[in-house]
Amino acid sequence: MGLFRLFLASLVLISHLGISIAGINPGVSAVVVFYLLAGSVVARLWRRRPVQGLVSGALWFYHDRAWRILPLYFFCMAIALLVWLLGATSPFLSRPPAAAEWLANLTIIPLNYYMFNGVDAFTLLPPAWSLGVELQFYLLVPLLLGFPLLAGIAGVLSLLVFALAQLGWLDTDIFGYRLLAGVGFVFLAGTLLGQSSRRARWLLGALWLASLGYLLALLAVGRHVPYNLEVALGLVLGLPMLVALQRLHLAGRWERLQRLAGELSYGLFLLHFPVIWALQLVGIAGPKSAWLVWLLSAALAWLGHLLVERPLWRRHRPWLAAKPPRIAADGCRCAS
Repeated sequence: MGLFRLFLASLVLISHLGISIAGINPGVSAVVVFYLLAGSVVARLWRRRPVQGLVSGALWFYHDRAWRILPLYFFCMAIALLVWLLGATSPFLSRPPAAAEWLANLTIIPLNYYMFNGVDAFTLLPPAWSLGVELQFYLLVPLLLGFPLLAGIAGVLSLLVFALAQLGWLDTDIFGYRLLAGVGFVFLAGTLLGQSSRRARWLLGALWLASLGYLLALLAVGRHVPYNLEVALGLVLGLPMLVALQRLHLAGRWERLQRLAGELSYGLFLLHFPVIWALQLVGIAGPKSAWLVWLLSAALAWLGHLLVERPLWRRHRPWLAAKPPRIAADGCRCAS
């Protein structure tokens, strides 16, 4: 799904340049699809873990996710730090960093709670808040996938939080899009995408129909608050697209292109803000700079993959070499 992941990362990029589609923020819908994709990827990874014990399997899983996510993240953070030192200005760089801000940037997860801790006043890679959501889900994966009953309870509770957010009883943006408590059911839905059981198909079908009904109701009444419409749209479009793409197997040049696109997607997702800031320093800004931002972000992402990811993966993710390319090119954003 490399091309699809690159397409999703590109939607996030253009949304941060102020580009909307029919008044809808495409980046939000893309992030929701990334949540689904993250669930699908880690469920497949968990099923194929080389050790079956819960604790040993969890340690193997955490080791793999850390080496998938962190090396390129720190590479991108170093680039963002350089741009900041060169004088970049942004609402995300509006406060001199204290120890708490440095710690949040280094550990990622606190970035997801910027609405409570204020770390968004100094965030070197602003899209990383959603990576924090994914990391929280990854920490729970061994328990959720090791104990299906627990996953079911978690999914129901998360769906309840999401429903309360859509009703306005909780903040719709925070609890309906940004916190794991409200979107955990989306990750869990993603874990069902690779299953062929009747129960999995029924649950996914019910979620899709409910999302479609909610989307049509929102369009009918015109109630568009951040980001109820975009989240519903992400579910309505993302579920069938991922089901279809899982059945699509490419070969030859298309397979190589898919893999290349997948190798660029994570870096593109993380790097476009530092590139936007760097271009602003030389007087280039706004929606018209989208292609230049995309090209520079993709070039830096490829550089990071060649210089950082590949050398480290050869040593710390050797199982990749033993897998077919379409399995090896995992990752959601995708670290995603």
